[in-house]
Amino acid sequence: MDDNGLTDLDYNTTVIFDLNRSENIGGQYDCDTESSITFQFYTWGVLANIITVYGIVGNVLSILVLRHRMMDSSTSIYLISLAVYDTGVLLSMCLFLALPTLYLEKGFLKDYYYAYKYMHPFCYPIALVAQTGTIYTTLAFTVERYIAVCHPLQAANTCTRSRTKRVIVLIFLCCVIYNIPRFLESETTEVWNDYYNRTEPHIQQTELGTSKAYREVYFIYLQLFIMFLLPFSFLAVLNLQLIRAVKVAQLNRRQMSVGNSKTPKVSPKEPNLTIMLIAVVMVFLVCQLPSVIDNILWTIFDVTVLNCSLHYIRFTTLSNLMVVINSAINFVIYCLFGKRFRRVFVKMFIPCKKNKNQYRYVMYESTMNSRGGGVQKPNGNGKIYDTESTFL
Repeated sequence: MDDNGLTDLDYNTTVIFDLNRSENIGGQYDCDTESSITFQFYTWGVLANIITVYGIVGNVLSILVLRHRMMDSSTSIYLISLAVYDTGVLLSMCLFLALPTLYLEKGFLKDYYYAYKYMHPFCYPIALVAQTGTIYTTLAFTVERYIAVCHPLQAANTCTRSRTKRVIVLIFLCCVIYNIPRFLESETTEVWNDYYNRTEPHIQQTELGTSKAYREVYFIYLQLFIMFLLPFSFLAVLNLQLIRAVKVAQLNRRQMSVGNSKTPKVSPKEPNLTIMLIAVVMVFLVCQLPSVIDNILWTIFDVTVLNCSLHYIRFTTLSNLMVVINSAINFVIYCLFGKRFRRVFVKMFIPCKKNKNQYRYVMYESTMNSRGGGVQKPNGNGKIYDTESTFL
């Protein structure tokens, strides 16, 4: 950390680009600090805060719906885990991006601004665990969907709920182990600030964080390979395979319908689920791509030069905003592409809509029975239709 208050954690651009500059930094580095902070205030402090609140509410609703008995499946378990990780990313965004900008731009939450610097060395790595978990949980359910669609004979033994739970635990443990160095690379110290004439907490790198070998091995090789090249390559290839499989299935259904009108329709449940997960992965790739470019820029150019580039500050700010959007948008995707998810959501949270559908179904049965001149069993074997199941 320099004497003017520029933190040394600006290389952590995967989730949070920490830009805590005091007012006199511009004199030494000729940085447009005021414009940078203003841009981050409106991007993170205003827009991202709104997205974060919506995203947390959406993730909580997603978890409640996915836990419903009608949604019980191995895929739902993966999506619940993904919602938990996404909520962790959103909370981290609020704590380490949005709230500090309120003080830097408007002078609000001064006590929190200094308190968060003490929390940063411990809480920031937890945010990175959440982001790593998001990436590999997305990869895990993509692999499962690929097996279910492209190798259905193996799905019965592979895509089970017990195996899914073991995979989720394994992902969590690997994410924690991979990010253990992050807990050791920074610390908070108190430094005298001549500009304010007082002692202030500042985040600085430890001996490990300043090690050239550590930065080269961990950030250039491991980070780019484990966090980007490996998962993104697999996601891209598997997603293309899934898209092709869905197109083939749709073509086969159309041909069966045209060739024989009496042929029973194939249940669209699996294609609908696959399309929904394809949409999740596509949005994930688009939203995470700027973060990949951001990390590549950091490995190529000098960090001090990047931190004083207003264009780079705006780019890395927007790239982190895209990560926030990705963690907040899955509920919308589930509602748009998940037919069963919509029905269960309506059943759970819109009772008037549920009752309306049940009422219409009962009236239909009454009309059918009255035409027969008496009370008849709808299915002829003494059983009454379950209106709730029919609605779902």
